[in-house]
Amino acid sequence: MDNKIISVANHKGGCAKTTSSLNLGRALSILGFKVLLVDIDPQANLSQSLGIENERETISDVFNQKLEHLPVVKVSDTFHLVPASFELSAIELQPTINSYFLLKKKLEPIEKDYDYILIDCPPSLGILTQNALIASDSVLITVEAGYFALKGLDTMYGLISSIKENLNNGLFVLGLAITKTTHTNLNKEITQNLKDTFKEKVFETVIRTNVSLAEATLNRKDIFAYSPQSYGAEDYMNLAKEIVK
Repeated sequence: MDNKIISVANHKGGCAKTTSSLNLGRALSILGFKVLLVDIDPQANLSQSLGIENERETISDVFNQKLEHLPVVKVSDTFHLVPASFELSAIELQPTINSYFLLKKKLEPIEKDYDYILIDCPPSLGILTQNALIASDSVLITVEAGYFALKGLDTMYGLISSIKENLNNGLFVLGLAITKTTHTNLNKEITQNLKDTFKEKVFETVIRTNVSLAEATLNRKDIFAYSPQSYGAEDYMNLAKEIVK
């Protein structure tokens, strides 16, 4: 199974999709892979986390048909970004039939230039997330280790199954990455429940709650640039190695 284009998704907010897209992508680039991040969240938090704001061209211009190609910003030689902007929110409100395949069409000419392409999805199941799933080989679902961890995963799986059956028959769930874990008994119980339910689809690596991850975002840096010895850096590097393996 190919695993080049990965959607980082969950329609619930607050489960570290953007943090995971950024730091997993950076970990893969450190491991020697050429990585493209694609921000399709109207909040543009991924772009902002890299200090990339107020770009003249963003992916919104592609969806608005003002731009023919994806605007790629070079963060480093092996780490690139397609930035987003708030204008993307209008796309969710006025979808057209052709717009569901737009991201797939625009990625095809540049796909060969990268080892991994990670798409940071918005917290919704609308046209932007569906664009990502149609364009992707696989889906990485981030799941917060909280009380409602299992709630809504059936809905997410339902959308993935529908996309697979009707629009992208190669799509599969790469795995569930459990985020924001702590040492509390409740947290451990929730994590175990997820592993019991989804078996081998749950990554061995869990992302521990770590203040350095939040601080890195505030400082417009990835965790490896901000605090390379932190638990956050260790966890995302281990997750990257699991994905490569």
